[in-house]
Amino acid sequence: MTLVAFEQSRGFDRDTDGQSGSRTFLVVENDSTVTSQPSIDQVIRATGVRLYVQDNPAGDEPPPLGNLIPLTVNVRSESDAQIQYSVEFKYGLDALVPDEESPDDPNFVTFTLAQRPVAIDLYRSDSTEDLKIEEGTDIDGHPVDEAGVPLTAFIIQQDLELSVRYPSLDRVPTQTSLYLVSKRNSVPFLGAESGTLLFTGMSVTRDGINSYRATFTFTWDQWFHMRQVPARNQNGDVNLAPLGSGRFKAQTVEYKQPFPETQNFNLLGLPNPTS
Repeated sequence: MTLVAFEQSRGFDRDTDGQSGSRTFLVVENDSTVTSQPSIDQVIRATGVRLYVQDNPAGDEPPPLGNLIPLTVNVRSESDAQIQYSVEFKYGLDALVPDEESPDDPNFVTFTLAQRPVAIDLYRSDSTEDLKIEEGTDIDGHPVDEAGVPLTAFIIQQDLELSVRYPSLDRVPTQTSLYLVSKRNSVPFLGAESGTLLFTGMSVTRDGINSYRATFTFTWDQWFHMRQVPARNQNGDVNLAPLGSGRFKAQTVEYKQPFPETQNFNLLGLPNPTS
């Protein structure tokens, strides 16, 4: 049996999620006297291309396509009358790390920043100087509520999403991310002032043989995530004080911090997308 392979086509795709490629071979029997069908393994070997496996011995690496390697193969019979097969290899992310890169280093993939207005209850205006004071202190500012009913105002929040690719799952900072969820940054991080950035979580997907894509999400808040809260009585009604001319205001208003704990987000070891 003499199988001969002819490369028919090759393709290469690149987008924001990474790279992929393909190569297609036509494998035919060169000896017309042979009538028995070859095995699938014989057809694949005739192309000279090997699928990548993690235990490939050194010096026996599969033929790359650019910086991609063959990850899957599809074999299809082309004719009932002849021994003829179409063999298509799908190439994916390079698990063979170049010498100049460390396999332990994460690689930045994408960075997304989206701004949006967020509705809040406003009892006192011109009071943002009190954002950093301790809770339990009545804030300054001009009263804008009507007998404890607040105005609706808008502040700016930014949603940040940072995707990073890791060479193995044990390199993903899973435990660290669990520890940091629902905490604010104690030091400046990704250009955000201390206390303004909230870590909202992480997700991980596998997108290659030795490639794991982790997505970290953060929310920046114009008011350090603080919100104005009026003092209430035992019935849940806002304590009122006279404002004059038969009008009333919330007697006492303070800033509350729903995310009091802070931590150093540099513990995540993320690459800086702006560097």
